[in-house]
Amino acid sequence: MPLVRLRAKNQITLPAKVLGTIGASEGDILHIAADGDRLVITAKELQDRGPAYTMSDLLGAAPGLYESVDDIDREIDDGRAE
Repeated sequence: MPLVRLRAKNQITLPAKVLGTIGASEGDILHIAADGDRLVITAKELQDRGPAYTMSDLLGAAPGLYESVDDIDREIDDGRAE
């Protein structure tokens, strides 16, 4: 059984062999749970939330409401000032 050292800020490096056993690789999401004196690590699959949009992408979503991204930024700033 491989040993790992708990480092500063509670960080550990998981051995590649162990990650390969659960089919995990770089960028995957892992769920970690305590089971008595053991840690159980499970690879998780998350559903995609859909595409990410920028303010420019959303500009045409409300025709006539805003003419530019600067107008939207001004509206947000005004709302924060209230």
